[in-house]
Amino acid sequence: MTGFAFTSIAEALREEIRAGVLGVGDSLPSERALSERFGVSPGTVRVALKELVSEGTVDGTRGRPKTVVRVPRPQSSFGEFHSFAQWARGHGREPGGQVMENRWQIASEMDEALLQARVGQRVLAVTRLRSLDGETVMLERTHYPEWLGEIVEALPPETPSVTAVLAERHQVHFSHAEHMFGAEGAKARDATMLGISRGTALLMHRRVSRDPAGRVLEWSTDRYISGRILLSVGNSWNSNPLRWALPGSEPGL
Repeated sequence: MTGFAFTSIAEALREEIRAGVLGVGDSLPSERALSERFGVSPGTVRVALKELVSEGTVDGTRGRPKTVVRVPRPQSSFGEFHSFAQWARGHGREPGGQVMENRWQIASEMDEALLQARVGQRVLAVTRLRSLDGETVMLERTHYPEWLGEIVEALPPETPSVTAVLAERHQVHFSHAEHMFGAEGAKARDATMLGISRGTALLMHRRVSRDPAGRVLEWSTDRYISGRILLSVGNSWNSNPLRWALPGSEPGL
């Protein structure tokens, strides 16, 4: 397989680990064997193995054979817009969702900034508990503008993908989003809903989603339990979707 990219080699090894071909504690083939298998230089294989080491899938102790230390979690790419349910089913997982709270409130400063809501306008705030194959992975708090909130409020609380229903039945299409990430410890209320201890590490993911015309459809803050899921973002020298932001600068996203 001449020209096999190091990212493809890493993903091929991940799939073998997920499938059980390589189990936890097993040694990976040598760099030479992998080089011959994929038709690439040992240097390319070395870069692929470094990627597996950096994510914690493979042991990186120098002077020892590379061994599998854990089964890699599914990765999510931001190359295109997917709802949580769409992403899960695309990876052969069964998504679940439970509405914990569903209430109307007057637009806050964050709603005015992120939803472009008018002062005094109503906003629908929905809190959902999300799961994969029955395992709780995330707590999602989403705010909708009044016109869209009225549609969402009428949907059954067990709706697996609100995004899909809005597209299929109401011609409301989510096309792109801006994302921001951070880390925090679980506060008491969130910890109770997630079934974890207070202070447990969470990955915070905030997004503002838009339709093809650029109209804001929602803003949401998702809090993932550490280790339950991986997120990946690709970039290059000429195209870099990543940018730094200072605490307190959320409205700009």
